[in-house]
Amino acid sequence: MGTEKSKKFSQSKYLKIAIIAVGAVLVALISFSFGMSVGLHKAKFSYKWGENYERNFVGPPPPHSGPRGFFHDFESREFRNAHGIAGTIISVTGNNILVKDRDGKENTVTVTEKTIIKKRREDIKIGDLKRDNQIVVVGSPGDNGMVSADIIRVFE
Repeated sequence: MGTEKSKKFSQSKYLKIAIIAVGAVLVALISFSFGMSVGLHKAKFSYKWGENYERNFVGPPPPHSGPRGFFHDFESREFRNAHGIAGTIISVTGNNILVKDRDGKENTVTVTEKTIIKKRREDIKIGDLKRDNQIVVVGSPGDNGMVSADIIRVFE
């Protein structure tokens, strides 16, 4: 009888170890699949942003002349700053700011409740912005061609 109890005990011990091992493998697989889905989501976002970057910040591309059209027109293209917009406020209407950059191009910036607007160290509101203020805007491009501002910095 003693040996039967010890066999059952050792079998249940191995069964518990096997269940724990299978559980650990399942947890690792679930964690891996979650990480993969997050990575794919980030990759899709980056791809879509890159796909629309030129349209959002530069406008429609000029007609290409053959397979090397892009490089042929590179000198004449008017690329905008990839990191945001810097310029002078032309007008403030509602939640939109019209900014004229150093090259004379007009850009529309959309301000949301999440937008941080700083003048020196102070937080200010969109109503405090005035025509001819010098600003720098960091944000993300929208499908409508406007830039949704994350941070606006006002200079004297």
